[in-house]
Amino acid sequence: MSRGKGVAGKTGKKSSRVHMRKISDEELARLKQNLQTVWGIYCTPEIKEILSKKQDVKLLTIDDSNVCFNIGFTNKGILMEYEIDMGDRKELAGARVYKQDRIIINRYFAPERGIEELLKTTNDALHAMVDILIDRELSESDIWNAIEKGEQIHLSTI
Repeated sequence: MSRGKGVAGKTGKKSSRVHMRKISDEELARLKQNLQTVWGIYCTPEIKEILSKKQDVKLLTIDDSNVCFNIGFTNKGILMEYEIDMGDRKELAGARVYKQDRIIINRYFAPERGIEELLKTTNDALHAMVDILIDRELSESDIWNAIEKGEQIHLSTI
C-alpha cells in the first residue's frame, strides 16, 4: 500500500471532532445511576399502565440560569421539553430570543453509549440536564411518590 494516496474530496474541510466533557469518576457514577433510575422507572409495567390512560407522566422540572426544561414519560419514550434563553439580539432591537423544542431522549439512557453521547452533545438543554444529574442523586422513591401524587420533582441550579 502506498502512503502517498489521499482521499479525494476531503481538502478544505474542517474536522468535526467533538470534544467529550470531562467529569470525575464520582460524577460519572452518579450520572449513570440517575439515568438508570429514570430508565428503570420508565420500563415498569406501572408506568406503561398509567400511560395507557394518560398521554404523559411529568417527572422533573429543572431550572438553570439559561435553560428551563421538563422531563416526562410518553408512549414514545422519555420526552424533554425545553426553553433556552438565547439572549438579546441587537438586530431585533434588543429583543430577547428563546429557543423551544421537544425531543425524545431515550438514546441518552442507554448504558455507556448514551452517557458518551450526553458528554459530547452541544445541546445546551442536555448540558443542563447533565449538570443536574451529576450534581444530585435522584431518589427512586421520591420519583414514585411524585408520580403517585401527580406532581413533578423540581430541581434548580439558580
